[in-house]
Amino acid sequence: MVTINEFEEHFDEQRFSDSSASESKWASDLPPPSLPYDPALARQVKADFLEPCQQRTTPNIKTACDFRSQVMLKHPYLSEFHSLAEHLHAGLLEGDPAVTSYVPQPFRLRVRGRQYTPDCYVAADGKPRRVLELRPGGEMPEELATPLRHFFAGFGMVFEVVNNESVIKRKTEAENWLEIIRILYLARDLSTTDAEQTVLEILYEKGTCTLGDLIDPGDRERTYSREIALFRLMHRGHVVGELATAPLDYDTEVMLCG
Repeated sequence: MVTINEFEEHFDEQRFSDSSASESKWASDLPPPSLPYDPALARQVKADFLEPCQQRTTPNIKTACDFRSQVMLKHPYLSEFHSLAEHLHAGLLEGDPAVTSYVPQPFRLRVRGRQYTPDCYVAADGKPRRVLELRPGGEMPEELATPLRHFFAGFGMVFEVVNNESVIKRKTEAENWLEIIRILYLARDLSTTDAEQTVLEILYEKGTCTLGDLIDPGDRERTYSREIALFRLMHRGHVVGELATAPLDYDTEVMLCG
């Protein structure tokens, strides 16, 4: 018999704390990476503080951009996004089990006298912390990108410019994860420990299954706990699903990770 403990030593179901995030929560356990660092370039960037905290979007920016918002799990607050690519990117981060947390619009900076807010801060197991900017073609003026790379390198972080198109290519996968996150948030108070055990046992015995094998389409309420259990196991990386090629439905295949 397969058990939950064989897949996760420290089960932590609660991810909806309202407490403020401290820098220690986001800090990497790794030593600072070997990154190019020029103090003169780094000094072209100014910041009042470097604790990742979502900077609220002003009404003017909400009107000017393709504004979107959703309560997420790895950023367990109402998260604000300024474009479709940013929103989809957050969905992909939710589906990456190595990512432990992220913060949209994390810092308010001044780069060579210009106000600037990066798109995302990402913390992941076994990797340095990353600060990301999503841009069409992955292009950002070097007079901004270069000082930012050196500034964040001084704090052991990597600044990267992400190509919007690389995110849009994975739109189906990202939208599936965003839907899973909506479902999990609505079920955040439901205990699924026993249901998770059941899902693991079924997948261990049968191998690849479809959602319809685990969730009763004719009586979804009866198998609701199993549905939430399955999605929680997927979110934690214990179960993988075929989310990249088609919208989530009862024919979506799932299997144990590894």
